[in-house]
Amino acid sequence: MAHQNGQRNKRQTCSCPEHAAPLATSLPDLSKVFRVYEATDPFHPVPFRLAVSLEREARLLADIDCGRRLLRLGPVVLETRERTLARTMAEAFFM
Repeated sequence: MAHQNGQRNKRQTCSCPEHAAPLATSLPDLSKVFRVYEATDPFHPVPFRLAVSLEREARLLADIDCGRRLLRLGPVVLETRERTLARTMAEAFFM
């Protein structure tokens, strides 16, 4: 290994924010959270339970707001990180 001026080649690091290593955070992974809502639709007035992943919840709410999905969401019945539990508690899924 060749050394210049008797010094080893050192790896240069940049201290600017763009090249800094990402900070380790303790924020929960929200994509792994599931909610079960009590919901109704105009064709079946009997309430049913709908499971939705938190990562798809915004899309579902947007679809409801623009009329693409004719649903009305009621209260949250369950919030969990266990997908199988959410699926067993619901009759319909949006995951």
